[in-house]
Amino acid sequence: MVNGKQDNIPKEYYLQYAGKAPEQDILADTMSVPFQAVKHFPANVKIDGKDWHNMLIFGDNLQALKHLLKRKKEGKLRNPDGTDGVKLIYIDPPFGTGDQYDASGDKPAYSAKLQGVSYLEFLRKRFILLRELLTDDGSIYVRIDYHFGHYVKVILDEVFGKVNFLNEIIINRTRAKQPPQTYFTPQTDSLFFYKKGEENTFNQILRNKNNPEWYELLHFPRADERPRKILGKDFFPPKNRRWALSQDKIDSFEKKGKIRVNIQKEYTDCSGKRIKGVPELFYDEEPVRNEWLDLAGYGQSTHYPTENAEELLARVINASSNPSDLVLDCFAGSGTTGAVAEKLGRRWIMCDVGKLSIYTITKRLMSLKSEIGNKGKDLKPKPFVLYNAGLYDYNLIEKMGQEDYKKFCLELFQVEPKKQRVGGFEMDGVRDNAPVYIFLNRYLTKEFIESLHKSVGENLTKKMFLIAPASSVKFFEDYIEIDGIRYYVLRIPYSIIDEIEKREFTPIKQPDSASELNDIVEAVGFDFIEPPIVEAEYIIGRPGGKLTEVAQIKIKKFKSNQRSKKEKQVKDEDALSAILIDRDYNNEYFRLTDKFFKDEIKDNIIEFSPELGKKVGIIYIDIYGNERIEVLDSKVFKK
Repeated sequence: MVNGKQDNIPKEYYLQYAGKAPEQDILADTMSVPFQAVKHFPANVKIDGKDWHNMLIFGDNLQALKHLLKRKKEGKLRNPDGTDGVKLIYIDPPFGTGDQYDASGDKPAYSAKLQGVSYLEFLRKRFILLRELLTDDGSIYVRIDYHFGHYVKVILDEVFGKVNFLNEIIINRTRAKQPPQTYFTPQTDSLFFYKKGEENTFNQILRNKNNPEWYELLHFPRADERPRKILGKDFFPPKNRRWALSQDKIDSFEKKGKIRVNIQKEYTDCSGKRIKGVPELFYDEEPVRNEWLDLAGYGQSTHYPTENAEELLARVINASSNPSDLVLDCFAGSGTTGAVAEKLGRRWIMCDVGKLSIYTITKRLMSLKSEIGNKGKDLKPKPFVLYNAGLYDYNLIEKMGQEDYKKFCLELFQVEPKKQRVGGFEMDGVRDNAPVYIFLNRYLTKEFIESLHKSVGENLTKKMFLIAPASSVKFFEDYIEIDGIRYYVLRIPYSIIDEIEKREFTPIKQPDSASELNDIVEAVGFDFIEPPIVEAEYIIGRPGGKLTEVAQIKIKKFKSNQRSKKEKQVKDEDALSAILIDRDYNNEYFRLTDKFFKDEIKDNIIEFSPELGKKVGIIYIDIYGNERIEVLDSKVFKK
């Protein structure tokens, strides 16, 4: 929309659409879900919580970004130059189209469904939090294709300011097998490059020229009669021009053999004398401009369908960050951003909502090669931690010390920590202007709440909150009301209560086919992991008269234990998302060797190579992100 007539309408261009929320509402209402440390990598390295360690986060990125913003305000995201926040952001979000992207050249990789304005608002909310996370001299690169690129550009102008737009960089996408019959084959994507503030970190990048050339040293119109000594002879500049290089630079290039006198050319010097032989510079590098078609757009080292090329990320990271700076990718996919940041000596944070992504990334980081392009010697990564954000393991919570447990509970339910005494009870925090008490005793009964009311009721206005393990709560109601005072019970584990948050809980959903791998996923609230029930038979043989042996998993039973209060239980046959295999599990990390989405599983049977190690790792994932991990002796596979 351009220039409304009313004074309260912005005079600059902007997009107006249904469902567009005010910025302040997005920043205020987005939930901050705490991070739960799940696993350290490498496993034998002790990680001190006070020192920096790289972060891989599983969960909805909007809620994770809100928590990262909290960490920035606490001074926990600090760069070597003392700035707080992330120095560089690179994201390759779903493109919001129905196009199929084929990274391997063999078959369709994914098809991100057309989202329209809901897609634009999905991105805009994340752009707003990403802007807040950046340092004042930070930069963001957003990869997008031609379908929504023009709309996304307007949104980025609105969020970051059009004066902070630096470049549209043209990059390769993938090679199309069959050209369209009615239009030109799309061959490129765009990288939109923005800075946050008046200044930005930027390092000039040089690239090798395919065809090195000689360039005249005669540049820049302006009178300057000072000569340059070139190859032992004084040369005066042409009339009304000056030399582009200083004498020191010329001497340096002479030592490198990069200067010659081209006797086939001549010029008139500043005195009017005709000179035969033009000094020229030979060089095989040039500054990189905004056309990056010398690089591959996608890579194939992990076989993840939207794997960005390492060479592409190396150019971005080298250009817009310095060693030990913080780099973030909240649509991490195969983990190229973190892998390249690791190789270039940067610190990194990555987030993704897909389980396949998380296991692809951990395998990639634990089997890095030192050179860009997945080449060279093995490279041991610096320590990193896998976190859950929004889907938690209650077993790990139970093992926390009392203070860590209280801190986690307060963060989980958006409670402001604040010690205070109310009617003789020491409260732990405040939520919605009401006191919060973390219940640590064995049983929470109605009788306890009645006794509590006698002590604190007259000091309350409308409500009070109690946080307690679900197993200790001996009644089913979400709240007990006495004399007009509501005592809300926030159960752990339990999905966020709609009555309190005034919003619908939506779980982290996983794809059940490769075509849904890059669909838009947005979760609200939190839940707790409930491993699915799985019964299976494991076989090695030649079923159906096959000429060669295969390993088989026959699924006898699969049942999701999703216990969200509002979300309806799915049918057993619809609950499976995917099965991941590690045919030679090493007891340290899951090295993904085979993956099967639900739509690839026929008659509840999957088949893969019978070349097994001593142990086999199998991960069964339901559509809500719950997983059951089985580590089996390979002898379990019966012949």
